[in-house]
Amino acid sequence: MARPEFTMTRLFIRAWRRLGLDRFAQNTRASAAVEFAMVALPLFTMIFAVMELSLVFLISISLEDSASTMARQIRIGAITAPGASVTSTTSTALDLTDFKAKLCTYILLVPSTNCSKQIQVDIQPFANFTSYASSTPPNPISGQTFNSSGLCYASGLSGQVVLMRVYYLWPLLTPFLLNGLENVTTYNGTSSSGTGRWAAIAATEVFVNEPNANVTSSGATC
Repeated sequence: MARPEFTMTRLFIRAWRRLGLDRFAQNTRASAAVEFAMVALPLFTMIFAVMELSLVFLISISLEDSASTMARQIRIGAITAPGASVTSTTSTALDLTDFKAKLCTYILLVPSTNCSKQIQVDIQPFANFTSYASSTPPNPISGQTFNSSGLCYASGLSGQVVLMRVYYLWPLLTPFLLNGLENVTTYNGTSSSGTGRWAAIAATEVFVNEPNANVTSSGATC
């Protein structure tokens, strides 16, 4: 009399063959398809993350260049920041909205409409380098919250030291990149707020307004 375990083994082999699973197991094309399905999602996620991180670095370089260009125009008096309360633009004095729009024209790879909404500007003058060195400008990023209510917009007087900080909140599509970048999940502004996933890209310029008649001072303070 056959042992029960041998009988069960024979029944299992017969059922396996009857269903054609033995041919499926020997089909290397099917196994390759299954293996690819297992690794496809992580693979494409990593490829997309590398592409997005490369884009963040390119935008960072472009933001540095655009901040340098605008800082030079402020330094020589071609542009002045008359204060956040000013809502009209003259030949050299740009209100905050127009200043952001002009700044965005120098930033590559970012549509101007999105740029004006996502970019934040902080420009504040100091009497001299001693005053600048002893000051501690507030950091708008605390934890994962960006608060724009404390930002300044004033280019100061001729001969003064000016600190210019520019922030761009780039919306991230790859969530795990947040762990390696300075990230923001909450935005608080003077008239709006929101939540999302942003990489906080920043550029900083420190310069002295040229002490000559060509520099038109705004006279505004923060």
